Amino acid sequence: MQTEVIKLNPRRPDTETLRRVALSVLSGKIVAFPTETVYGIGTCVTQQEALKRIYALKKRESAKQLSYHIDGLGAVEKLGVRTSSVFRFFRKQFWPGPVTLIVWNEKEEKIGIRYPKNEIASLLIHHCGELFVATSANLSGEASPKNAKDVMKAFNGQLDVILDGGPCDYAEDSTVVDLTAMPPQILRRGAMAGDVEKAVQRVSEGRFPRKKILFACTGNTCRSPMAEAWLRHEFKKKGLEEQFDVSSCGIMARDGGSVTMEVELVLKNDEVPFGGFRSQLCRREEVLESDLVFVMTPQHKQYIASLCPPAESKIVMLDVNDPIGLSIEAYQRSYQDIKHKLMQLWEEIIK
Repeated sequence: MQTEVIKLNPRRPDTETLRRVALSVLSGKIVAFPTETVYGIGTCVTQQEALKRIYALKKRESAKQLSYHIDGLGAVEKLGVRTSSVFRFFRKQFWPGPVTLIVWNEKEEKIGIRYPKNEIASLLIHHCGELFVATSANLSGEASPKNAKDVMKAFNGQLDVILDGGPCDYAEDSTVVDLTAMPPQILRRGAMAGDVEKAVQRVSEGRFPRKKILFACTGNTCRSPMAEAWLRHEFKKKGLEEQFDVSSCGIMARDGGSVTMEVELVLKNDEVPFGGFRSQLCRREEVLESDLVFVMTPQHKQYIASLCPPAESKIVMLDVNDPIGLSIEAYQRSYQDIKHKLMQLWEEIIK
């Protein structure tokens, strides 16, 4: 067999080339590809013969599962992951990035999941369009490959395709964390191991967000940012900022926008800090993993319940008027309305 080696720009890989390679994977081929840690070899879970080849090529024990490699949080739902506050904390800290998380799925099985940051890996997985599994591109027990030449040396002529994206950024294996244990256990030290240890320590001490609260409005530039800012500030005043994850979104928002000038003035007048905010569209994944979703109108509730039916029971309507395009006094009234209603719901928020 002659291995096809394809050189790609690691920052701007050619999309059409990756689509072609993805189609070959879907037809049963095995591909080696770069990640930010080491090079991997992988295929889609539907390709049973390719999976057998990977185990044979690596001389890997059949009992050792391959890790799922994902290109976004939508795959977490497809995999039936039993999400928790600990999982949410670790994935926000380290994904996408060089950390593999071991979690329970709904079938009571332990699975490993990696969300690589490398652009070539991410686009390859995306274009495959199916669940993708992979492992390091080396013989079991041997050093993991840091570049395409290392892969060729290990599997000369035995792989179908090698995507050469140059040397890996970290040039060491991913750190593997078992989140099915409490506290979480580091099974393998690799890239960012020191940061992972600190995260494990925070979980052990209870210093991590145990509850996620999401606010939603229309454009994520007025009502929901004011609610997010006020609640963050209240948590900080009460010493609870490490216990809660607070964010906001809009059902018609533009990603990366800013709040209105009136919002900035209202928050400044109330001495509520809120720097670095960027608007974001409401996404199913974030709604699904939230513990409480506060919306401003029945229309918002209807939209989010349609976007994510399993989350309908978590939606709470505040019924706050939209001040967009109105006077600063209208913004002030909406802000005071938000504060008043959240204070009335305080026990539900913190329980």
